[in-house]
Amino acid sequence: MGVGYMGDEDRRLVERQLGRSLRGEVRVASRCPHGKVQVIATSPLLEDGTPFPTLYWLTCPLLRSGVSRLENGEFREVLRRRMEEDEGFSSSLREAEREYRRRQEEWAEQMGVDMLVRELLPDNRGIGGTVSLGLKCLHAHLAHYLADGSNPVGREVMAGLGDIQRLECVGDCAPFLRRRR
Repeated sequence: MGVGYMGDEDRRLVERQLGRSLRGEVRVASRCPHGKVQVIATSPLLEDGTPFPTLYWLTCPLLRSGVSRLENGEFREVLRRRMEEDEGFSSSLREAEREYRRRQEEWAEQMGVDMLVRELLPDNRGIGGTVSLGLKCLHAHLAHYLADGSNPVGREVMAGLGDIQRLECVGDCAPFLRRRR
């Protein structure tokens, strides 16, 4: 069970991780060190015709709670300052956003809805549907980084979390699902 393939067990786990049913075509984008789904990829257009701007979705409950802690602190502001002061960092994020849109558009083309998706989703969208170079949701940046390794914000978020998956998890999501409630 590699990246891309979502079996029934994966689907049940992700629905428990998210606390809701999945919508649209969903694929595994990344697995944690224990082999569990940690990031999913969702089709750019749901079955009812609703555009879905978030290509990669972080599902690992341990990472999600860790990112929420970072978002509640000054971490986002540190990243904003870095974007303003470090042109290389900003340039890398712009390139990651282009790659994100390219992958989304490629999927839309495979579905035969590329023209509709281009019409429904703005050209200036960034990671997770935010405005380009936006840092609205660090969860989306981390998901993108874990899915393809190109997101510099996600890389910094992961560094900020440290090795929590190996240190705090034995491969069972259940204890972290209970924390969420």
